[in-house]
Order: sequence, then structure tokens, then C-alpha cells
Amino acid sequence: MLRKARKGASLVVLMTVIGHAAAAWGAAALAAATPLDSMAAASGPLATVLAAALALAAPAARANSTLAVPELVAEAPAEASALAVERSTVMVPAVALCDATVPAVGADAPTAAVGADAPTAIWPLVGRETACVYCDVAAAAFGEASTSIDVLLSTLEVEGDPVVEALVGASARGVSVRVLLDQSDFEPSITEKNVKAVAFLVAHGIDARLDDAATTTHAKLAIVDRATVIVGSTNWNHYALFEHRQADVRIDDERVGAAFGDFFDRLWANPSAPLGMTLDGGEIPADGPALVALPDAGQSTLYGSFVLDLLAHATASVHASLYRVSIYPQFADSATSALVDGLIQAAGRGLEVRVLMDDCSFYADSAEANLQSAIFLYQSGIDVRFDDPDVTTHAKLLVVDGETVVLGSTNWNYYSVERNIEANVALVRMPDVASVFESYFASLWADGRGIGR
Repeated sequence: MLRKARKGASLVVLMTVIGHAAAAWGAAALAAATPLDSMAAASGPLATVLAAALALAAPAARANSTLAVPELVAEAPAEASALAVERSTVMVPAVALCDATVPAVGADAPTAAVGADAPTAIWPLVGRETACVYCDVAAAAFGEASTSIDVLLSTLEVEGDPVVEALVGASARGVSVRVLLDQSDFEPSITEKNVKAVAFLVAHGIDARLDDAATTTHAKLAIVDRATVIVGSTNWNHYALFEHRQADVRIDDERVGAAFGDFFDRLWANPSAPLGMTLDGGEIPADGPALVALPDAGQSTLYGSFVLDLLAHATASVHASLYRVSIYPQFADSATSALVDGLIQAAGRGLEVRVLMDDCSFYADSAEANLQSAIFLYQSGIDVRFDDPDVTTHAKLLVVDGETVVLGSTNWNYYSVERNIEANVALVRMPDVASVFESYFASLWADGRGIGR
């Protein structure tokens, strides 16, 4: 029987970059984004996940756009700035959730045109030690909230958490705030911390609760005014915010907010209800940029199915920073084994496949799993490195062909891929956004060490 994995100590029109762009990767200013045409809603994985394809703005609208990457500042987070552009009308398939009252929706589902004039913004949040850009961006979003904030987290600790302060401040202004935290059935310390957090939040007028003990909420997700989404690998505690290496993104777009908001609503009503989310058949569209929301709950494997399809269509490179990877020789047909096989097949096609893994020195079972996986991947022709034992690289990040990014909360082990409540997002064929995370990966890779070193 598979052991439940320990949790870690932690569409698209405009691109704005915030980030700890380390001096090692010399990020200064990137060139203006390449114009990309609008794309209609497509069938297959991009059309049937919770929030499907959204197109980039018309070429003329982006002619003067600049993507800037501030240098790493040791004393304080880099300043955030945003670019505003017009956006195209896009087609958003209806939500593909199914439970007792919501039927499953396929690729041929009715669609609704969305053509608001408001710009869309993507903020890549690259987290390293010494400063918390995530804190500033999340606090700013909460400070701008006018109606609602919904938060879905694995762990939350109040002490020394500036994000919680901003959340309490929003509630005090009259913003409706809901927080759903994990009640762990295998790690008492998680439940103990979250019980304290719920008590604190309720005392400050926030509607907070724990999920069902039989359910594992591992997502790191915040939704503001049903218009802004912050998703990635960052838990809300001091270590995760200030000492761990993370990968997150903020997306300002009411279409994304509505999609993840519907997901949150169903979990809030019943965290253990089977949502029955599935990916329909089909392939990633041959061209055009898109953003795909990839939430999972119960036994859905949207993330696994999407990434597997992505790996199968990769043509040049796959760079992955993964906190946890497990190999299951006795369960060769599992979704996790399929992901590992996808990496091996990509390497077999001659692609540059690199995997950076956390040393997990603080967790013996995770450290052993990662070591075994690293040896297996290395023997299968994949370049593998570990981070420094004194560092926690908690990111769950893939950059494929230098143009597509997948990030979120999902580790590569059985429970995370196939059972947990998770939240991920894919930014497909967006080279300017991808270049930020690619540079981040390059810096992590340069700092890494080979097996046994």
C-alpha cells in the first residue's frame, strides 16, 4: 500500500514580472513581448479543465509593452509594477465540475463570450531567501479587495505572517473573508497549527474552518474579488514565506477568478465531496498562447493528465524543480509513474531534461524517496541535481521548451497527484513569462549538486 506523503514545510494578456531575479542569472530587462494572435476556445485538455483557454491581446495592443525583471535586493522585496493593455474577447467553456447538482461538462459545452475592457495581468512570483515578494503582492491584493477573499491552504501560522495581517485588515474593512485549512489525518502538527489559526481568524471576524479529516488540502490558493488569483507553492508561515525557494503567480482576470472561485465554493460546501473532474480526450492546440487552471480534488488527475500530454509534445527541453518525487515500480500504471515515464521518454527523444530536487534533509522519508527517485532518473538518462541540504526548494515548477510553465502545489507522489486537493496553473506558449521562470531554474541548477556530492 502506498504511504501518504508528508506535506512540505510549505487567461492571459498582460505580463508583469516581479521577482527575486538573482544576480547570478543577471536579469535586467527583457525585450517587448512577441505579438501573439487571439485564440478561440479549443477542445481537449485546454477546453475541459476548470478554466480553459484564454487568448493574448491583439498584436497592436502590445507594441510598446516591456517586460522588466528587477535585480535581487537583499534588504527588501523588489518593487512591483504593472503594464496595462487592451485585451481580446475570448471564449471560456463552462465549468467542468460534477457533483450531486453540477453535471459534467465536455468539450462541446456552451461557451460564453467575455469581452470586458479591463486588462489582464500576470505576475510571476519567484521566491528565494532573504525577502518575500509573495508577501508584498498578496498584501497588496488584499488591500485592494472590495468584496471578497477566499483562501485555501495546507498550513497557516499567524505569528510573523504579514499576509495574515493584510487579511485581517481586509476583514476589518468589511470584506467577506473565508479561509479553508487542512485537518490532517496523518500529521498532528499540521492540524494543531491550523486549529490555532482558525481560532485567531474567527476571533477577528473571519469565517474560517478546517476541511474533513479524510481529505488532504494541499493547495496554496487565494482568490480576491473573484478577479485576482494567487496560486503556487507557498504556504503561509514564516519559513515558507521568508526562507524557502518557491514558485507562484498572481493573475488578475475575472475569468480566472470565477473559475477558481467556483472550485472553492464547492470545497467550502463539502471538502470531501467527489467533484469528478476529468480531462476530455484531445491534444494541446498546435499554436497560440493559453492559460489553463488545473485544480484537483478527490480522485481527479487534471494536473497529471495535462503535464503528461505536455511532456509528450515537448520538442526541446524540460526543466523541472520538484520538492518531492516518488517512484512506484509496483504501481507502473499509476499517474505518478506515468509522469516519471514521460520525463524518461522525453530524454529518450533527445530533449534536454533536467530535474532539480529538494534534498529534504529535514524529513527522512522524503529524503529517501527523493534519493531513490534521483538515482532512477539518472540511470534513465536524465540530468538530476539536489539543492543544498541547508536550503528548502519547495517549488513545484516545470518549464517546457522555454515557453510553457506549469506551477502550483502538486508534488510528484501518489497522494498529491491522485488524491489531494491541489491547485495548479499552466501558462502555455508564453515565452516572456517562461523566461523568468527559466532564469530562476537556471540559478537553482547552478547552485545544485550531483547525486552523492
